Amino acid sequence: MKITIDVLENENNKDNLEYLISDTSNEAITILMFALIGEARQRASYEQFLETITRIWGYINEDN
Repeated sequence: MKITIDVLENENNKDNLEYLISDTSNEAITILMFALIGEARQRASYEQFLETITRIWGYINEDN
């Protein structure tokens, strides 16, 4: 499985990025979640990690 993520940057607001994911199947989203969890856990404090996961989970649930 190959999943690509394109990032669109809003020229008016550099902090507002939009991510376009090539495959939004349940399997692809699960793979992305585990990859993001692993990356976030390595780079963040526990509090930052929980905040990131909460944000990602909320974003995914808004779309479904």
